[in-house]
Amino acid sequence: MRIGALRRLMKGLSKLEAQLSAEKGDFSLFALILDSDSPGLWRLFVAAPWIWDDEKAARNYLWEQVRLLEGDFGYFVGRLEVYVVSPNNPNLEEVWEYCSTENGMVEIYDVEILDVDARRGYIFASRRPTEMPQPQKQTATA
Repeated sequence: MRIGALRRLMKGLSKLEAQLSAEKGDFSLFALILDSDSPGLWRLFVAAPWIWDDEKAARNYLWEQVRLLEGDFGYFVGRLEVYVVSPNNPNLEEVWEYCSTENGMVEIYDVEILDVDARRGYIFASRRPTEMPQPQKQTATA
């Protein structure tokens, strides 16, 4: 992807994160990571109370929002995977300690984040939610 297109896309993702936060509620994490182990694969990591309620629908919704944002770029969405980060993922705590941002953008290079070796990445939102959801209890069925 050309640097100008990447820059426009990052600005668009920053605006998208702010817009969705205002509409649906704050993100605990909204980060775009370029995976070192899979050339050209971008991973959008998201965490938010409204996402945890229905992960599959949220993942599809976010993918579609990024696709609409992408417009003429074409290349990016074909190499994008959306991952929902569980609220009890221990790596999420590490990200919150490393970086706290709200509707901004922190650029990262050559780090391991959320068990991914990131060649580069952009963290648009990273903050501990005021209330952490409780893990769902599994019930046995006969």
